[in-house]
Amino acid sequence: MIRKWLMRRFCGSRVLRYANFTLTGVVNSARVRVPVVAGLGMMPVPLWEQEPWLNRTIATLLAESSGAFVDVGVNLGQTLIKVKTLQADRAYIGFEPNPTCVAFVRRLVAANRFRDTTIVPFGLSDSARALSLFARSEDPADSSATVVPDLYVTQETWERTPVAVIPGDEALAALGVGRVGVLKIDVEGAELEVIRGLEGTLRAHRPSVICELLPSYAPGQKRWAFRQPRADAVVATMRSLGYRLFRLLPSGEALPLETIEPHSDNSLTNYAFVPPDVVAAFTRGTMTSAAARTAVSVKQSAS
Repeated sequence: MIRKWLMRRFCGSRVLRYANFTLTGVVNSARVRVPVVAGLGMMPVPLWEQEPWLNRTIATLLAESSGAFVDVGVNLGQTLIKVKTLQADRAYIGFEPNPTCVAFVRRLVAANRFRDTTIVPFGLSDSARALSLFARSEDPADSSATVVPDLYVTQETWERTPVAVIPGDEALAALGVGRVGVLKIDVEGAELEVIRGLEGTLRAHRPSVICELLPSYAPGQKRWAFRQPRADAVVATMRSLGYRLFRLLPSGEALPLETIEPHSDNSLTNYAFVPPDVVAAFTRGTMTSAAARTAVSVKQSAS
């Protein structure tokens, strides 16, 4: 309790810029060490406690798959921690274009002696090119950083860093990854290009896919006109490959969907695309209660 109060109290403090230390916590019954480097790694919610709903999804999908866990958009290693505390020997390959995040996560890997873990310092897309990474200057590890122009209203005032992206199929082949069991995509608006660059992997290995898709808000708004067609294209591409769509709820449960309707709820932005042979086991592991289904229905109609 005292440690959590201190984390909330000093998170973002200038004092932390001059301090390096290590935090320890427990997730999935495993102890985790998180380095804090010039304040980076110190958060109001400890790194190992973020996105708790994802534990249930990842545990279910890991149990039903073999092959590497590929993480597109590592940020500070939130998903890495979950994967390695659930299955320490599972191969993990993470792609992250933000150099600050890459340096931090490599320290995280070393501090915990994570085995069979590769952090790749570039992003994925549908072609090889250099892009601008937009990120807020006050947050060097900004989780809203994006390579997509016009995704956010204010991003023209954000700092820009040139980063490299290449197609995922080419990257995985060059790295000699082999079979892919689970794929996670959290790339702030660039999901469509990432999926197009991984179509060969999706066809060959049929990994389950965890994917964030930001709200498109109300029809007629500028954000809707930009985001909704991209979300529809992601769903159409995955359906053409034979995948089933589920919404991942904050409770850890999953709700089957036919499409992604416009909404404005930032707690309903996470989805799973599941191949037919995994659907039954995934549904058992993430069974949705009638109450949760009703609540989501009411939220969607209200938005």
